[in-house]
Amino acid sequence: MERYGGVMLSKRELRDVVNIGIALTTEKDKNRLLEMILWKAMQISNCDAGTLYLYKNEVLEFKIMKTLSQNVSRGENGEKIELPSVRMLEENVCAYAAIHREMVNIEDVYYSDRFDFNGPKKYDAITGYRTKSMLVIPMADAEDELVGVLQLMNAQDENGEIVSFTEDDEFVLRSMSSQAAVCISNMKYIEEIKMQL
Repeated sequence: MERYGGVMLSKRELRDVVNIGIALTTEKDKNRLLEMILWKAMQISNCDAGTLYLYKNEVLEFKIMKTLSQNVSRGENGEKIELPSVRMLEENVCAYAAIHREMVNIEDVYYSDRFDFNGPKKYDAITGYRTKSMLVIPMADAEDELVGVLQLMNAQDENGEIVSFTEDDEFVLRSMSSQAAVCISNMKYIEEIKMQL
């Protein structure tokens, strides 16, 4: 075990963190980068579902959605996800995390009155899913400019039981989300420069 910022990680976990950072900085395709960010975050936390939102025009737009247990994967090829954008209102957990640049860890959304979880509950009612644990991570670049939000659902233990997201998950994902935000910002700047040429 190695100490990484106060958290004990196995050598394999530490190597994974370094490899993720390398992979993020070398990916040149925006869609693949976004998909990689969400997929790596899901792997780190061993969760079943996740959504990556990008901040644009004062809202959070759905970009990538995955639910492994239901074989759902949307947006990874750049196709538009036909769901309404999340408005920047503090009762929306993603917006709250984005506004305050604060990670939010919810043990069970059905027993939390801290935020309005009608969106996940409606999605659950339509799909038959049951959202329980949730970890919401703001992605801000080196200048603290909001880039997007990662929302992860239903962390699992080694037996596949749904559990809460851990402090180790929080620590590693905070680091990864910062790297990811810088990579997205850099890619956006390169695209803007190319458009001006």
